[in-house]
Amino acid sequence: MRWVSLLAGTPLPRPDYVPLRDSLSIARWMAKILGNAGTPHLYTFPSSAVGLCQAACEAGIALRGAHFTLAGEPITAARLATIRAVGAEAAPRYACAEASIVAEGCLAPAAADDLHLLHDVHALVQPGPDVATPGLPAGALVISSLRPTAPLILLNVSLGDQAQLAHRECGCPLERLGWTTHLHTVRSFEKLTAGGMTFLDRDLIRVLEVALPARFGGGPTDYQLQEEETRDGRPRLRLLVHPSVSPLDNDAVADAFLEAIGGGSGVERVMELHWRQAGLLRVERGAPLAGTTGKILHLHQQGRATGRSDPRSAT
Repeated sequence: MRWVSLLAGTPLPRPDYVPLRDSLSIARWMAKILGNAGTPHLYTFPSSAVGLCQAACEAGIALRGAHFTLAGEPITAARLATIRAVGAEAAPRYACAEASIVAEGCLAPAAADDLHLLHDVHALVQPGPDVATPGLPAGALVISSLRPTAPLILLNVSLGDQAQLAHRECGCPLERLGWTTHLHTVRSFEKLTAGGMTFLDRDLIRVLEVALPARFGGGPTDYQLQEEETRDGRPRLRLLVHPSVSPLDNDAVADAFLEAIGGGSGVERVMELHWRQAGLLRVERGAPLAGTTGKILHLHQQGRATGRSDPRSAT
């Protein structure tokens, strides 16, 4: 893209590196664009947008007229409210490497992550409550490619996500283009998403059941990861360690967890660095929480339990 811009005589500006903890610099840049009668448009993760808008609010910076396109994590009402509190607007996008863009954000949304399915590019079906499909919930999204130009030709492939699918009239420009199928409340049922990063349950099992007990003691059910959302929409991860495990240095446990979870490919190392910089992980003492079935799963999410304790995952 940069070479094309040079050939066109309009070179793209060089990017400036900004650490995750310095989102205020980006907020000031967006305010500067607004002050020059421009419209800043940032494509980022929901949690990053929330952190930026919180920093702007604390600094007294208004971002009325700024726009965000959000992908990679659940977009909740709390996160959207934090973004709108500084005057900015946000639209979701549902995409993955295997299928590219699946759905674009509705401009007259009925939910925080209301999306229009690009039904001329992808077909989406759901198992439904009356179909016995091992490993798939009733609302699972099963996708098939409709164009030969797709990154991968998919046929009834589960991406590990579920959502509510419906047809409704919204009146937004995307509906006028013919995209009338909506989906919202997109959530993963196979992988954790936090701070823009995802990982498979098998990696979490390896860390919680093998790596941490081998280093700090305890058994395979003495460690549990919890994902929750603060009132302002920011993600937070808690690593619960059972009180029966011998006294521990919480910082050492957190460091060991991040090292173990980031010990694989380059993508996993990026995830480790991202979580460290964002300060998402906190170690606490407490008995791991059981799900509605009584099972202690490896990952317990706010409002529901998930993870794969039984035999049988990207936005």
